[in-house]
Amino acid sequence: MKIRAVTAFVTDVNKDKIMLTSSKLDSIKDEDILTKRISLPQTPLSLNFSKLLDLVEDKSKIFSLISIKDKDKRLQEIRDVLSAGENIYANVLITSPSYIDGIINLISKLEPSEASRFALLINDYFLLTPYFPTSTADVARDSLGLSLLYVNDFKEKKAIQNLEKADARGKMLESKTGLKYIGIDISLSPWGEESVGKLIEERSGKKIFSRGHIWSVGELNRELFSSAWEAKISPIGYSEVMLPVGEDVVLTKRVEEESLTLSQLLSMTFSCAAGLDMVGIEEDKELYKNIIKDAIAIQFVKKRPYGIRIIPSRGEKKIYIKEFGYIPTIKVV
Repeated sequence: MKIRAVTAFVTDVNKDKIMLTSSKLDSIKDEDILTKRISLPQTPLSLNFSKLLDLVEDKSKIFSLISIKDKDKRLQEIRDVLSAGENIYANVLITSPSYIDGIINLISKLEPSEASRFALLINDYFLLTPYFPTSTADVARDSLGLSLLYVNDFKEKKAIQNLEKADARGKMLESKTGLKYIGIDISLSPWGEESVGKLIEERSGKKIFSRGHIWSVGELNRELFSSAWEAKISPIGYSEVMLPVGEDVVLTKRVEEESLTLSQLLSMTFSCAAGLDMVGIEEDKELYKNIIKDAIAIQFVKKRPYGIRIIPSRGEKKIYIKEFGYIPTIKVV
């Protein structure tokens, strides 16, 4: 098991506080921690986005810098902020289908790296999670939370042991930093060869996508919550199976060979927390509009947080992003 992220949630947009929080994260020395992140609260309506860039001088940290609602008049300014640095992330909370056109106009302007750091969230409110880009610091005091990379350990039936170990680590970090430890997003998320897609295929005995895979994902989710209950921890954020195509070697391969299509991936999101994530989709505004509307309908039924992270494809079969490598463009059927 690795700690995918230690994320500090700060209560207000204040440079001195952010610098202090950054120094607290610097005090953590642990080779098992892959990234250190800082998540800000909902971006105040009175704040000019250009002022936000003064807050991210520390390039060693990843920042969830912007969290706004879809009706915010500053929506189209998000690209300017994302283009300023590869450590900057942003999310938009969808509150109504009325604002979809503005969101699509923004997505269509994003370069691949920018798109990988921007996401839509369909939920009752902003989400408290260590997972970026959809992280917002909706907290009463400065806090920290963890996300894990433990697919292989989960496969070996070590989920409970890993969660207990991570929970103990979180409590130790609270003592060390003074940041209140609020818990773990127990989501089962992949990274490269540590593949959730491979786990699903091994469990089902079939290549993705086949009949029964929605059931397989649902079973993994039930195991996750059972493990959390056994480990006596309270999950935060998404806390379900995640299927980001561009971060999973098997999902990437299945998209490339066209055995996993857009409609099939969407159908799996009925039991996949991350929603439609890190997938190349041909640039088509009407298609994007329909995807978002379908996702709103799915979330209404599912009653779980639903994220959308689209990488616009402009004729490429594969889209290169330095942080992730090549992201395949999914077949639209």
